[in-house]
Amino acid sequence: MRDKLEEVLENEAEMNMTPMIDVVFLLIIFFLCIDFKILEAKLPANLPKDVGAHTTDVEPQEKLNIQIVCENWGDEKPRKQLTAAEVAAGRTSSHYLVGHKVHWRVGPQIFHTIDELLVELKRIHADPSKLQKDPATGEMKVMGVVVEPGPETTYGDVASTLDAIGEADFNDISFGGGLGARKGEKKGD
Repeated sequence: MRDKLEEVLENEAEMNMTPMIDVVFLLIIFFLCIDFKILEAKLPANLPKDVGAHTTDVEPQEKLNIQIVCENWGDEKPRKQLTAAEVAAGRTSSHYLVGHKVHWRVGPQIFHTIDELLVELKRIHADPSKLQKDPATGEMKVMGVVVEPGPETTYGDVASTLDAIGEADFNDISFGGGLGARKGEKKGD
């Protein structure tokens, strides 16, 4: 009887590592095959090249700030009605906004349509006084742009802003923040 008990205890102590090894190999294969450029999507986040481990001082560069300000969040309308089974399963419906309205602030100026913003961006791009010396090459280049989405702005608002910035031929684009949190949210949520 005692021998059987010791045998049972020995068998329980053994672990079969084969399934875990299989999972690890599958994860390795998955990450080797995935193209991380697809994950970056439309909004590349380029880190500044003039900040980091360099010991030389770099003069700050003036940037054009574009704030996206939500005037009206709008009403959320579901894209499709869910069945009772889908609701019971915990599914949620995507929605679109009716009456969602934003404006753009560039310095003291406010633009209510994306076309007005595009005209202003093209004017700024063509202005020779907005050229800056590139610290890396020493050549003159157009100033960079900082996009600052405000609370309650949507991905669509940011994407259309980026399209206008790209159409106006600005290349150095970065993102700012600090314009606050969406109503009902605490900062850091």
